[in-house]
Amino acid sequence: IRCHRFAALDKSGKPTTAASPVRNVLRLEEVQPPSLRTEDTNKVLISTHYAGIQYPDFLQAQGLYQIKPKLPYTPGMDVAGIVVDKGSDVPDDELRIGDRVYANTALCPDGGGGTGALAELVSVSSTAVFPIPDSLHLSSVANIGRNYCAAYHSLKVIGNVGPNDLVFVDGSSGGVGMATVELAKAMGAKVIAGVSHMEKGTLPTMAGADKVLAYGRDKESHKQFKAEFKAAAADMGKAMR
Repeated sequence: IRCHRFAALDKSGKPTTAASPVRNVLRLEEVQPPSLRTEDTNKVLISTHYAGIQYPDFLQAQGLYQIKPKLPYTPGMDVAGIVVDKGSDVPDDELRIGDRVYANTALCPDGGGGTGALAELVSVSSTAVFPIPDSLHLSSVANIGRNYCAAYHSLKVIGNVGPNDLVFVDGSSGGVGMATVELAKAMGAKVIAGVSHMEKGTLPTMAGADKVLAYGRDKESHKQFKAEFKAAAADMGKAMR
């Protein structure tokens, strides 16, 4: 799949008053398949089985993401598939031809801002490729990058969350939200999940949240949410002022 123009920008690169549907700027095309050259010593060629599509891909196709690829480009930041070739500097104890892998193209040191996954073959730096255990279906890992990497960064790198910490997850029914709930529970934390209304509460509950609360969309519902949050925190041994 190729993107030939940005849906929310005009020809001069300025925002338009009415963005085009993203489907109007994408085309299914046949292009020359990538292959590894002699100088691509640290790269891996992956046969795509599944590609993840998330909100950052949508923003990028609109031209509203923080990194704008050179047009035309192949979208896609996450890919799961099989290694079909590798460079001479990629050791066998890290990756072998035939390995089942996940790749996060946004981690590639040669740039691109996370592109290239929506193709049958993907050439990517070996530093962005991770082996997948046989116990996991490839479809289950195709969206790890946009969901779990962001969640882990927030919880561990920024928050240093550990056992018995109290974590509140806003927007917990979305992909990143549910990943955050799952990882926080795996870290031993107590998790209160927030949703805009309780109809969305099933997903964070399934992800393992200890309590799900609706924060609503008006002043009164927010006031009720604060009271319910304090009560829930107290029940978990985390008194709030």
